[in-house]
Amino acid sequence: MKTSIITNGPVTPTEIEELRALVGWERCEGTYEQILKRHDAYYVARTEDGLLVGYASVLSDGIADAYLIDLMVHPQHQRAGLGSSLVKRAAEDVRKRGIQCLQVTFDRSLASFYAACGFHIFGGGVIDFRNMAWGEGEPAATGANDQMESH
Repeated sequence: MKTSIITNGPVTPTEIEELRALVGWERCEGTYEQILKRHDAYYVARTEDGLLVGYASVLSDGIADAYLIDLMVHPQHQRAGLGSSLVKRAAEDVRKRGIQCLQVTFDRSLASFYAACGFHIFGGGVIDFRNMAWGEGEPAATGANDQMESH
């Protein structure tokens, strides 16, 4: 089924929450109302019949750095290029705005995906105050700063 990606397209916080649940992420009830207002851009992918099957957002300082956040693709639409298309659209928009760097934080298992999307992969870290998604990570004292992969 054909999908289309719309920058800042119509989407409800409830639709995003439902997509989060489908991809296996913890729900963040009430946060997407604020996120949609504060992010510089967000990208909505829908099927011809209007089903939300992809979402990503970008937060930026408008000068040097932008962050790709919450890339989600409906499980039945994964591995068909939709995630890559969302990243490509976001990266093109960030570049056109003259922003110097697009960054992303991700699970290690996705390193090859993000490398294929053009990201240079290196070590980093997250302080996750809600402990939502990083349970598989290593604490800083045991090597979280080690490089994952270098290009």
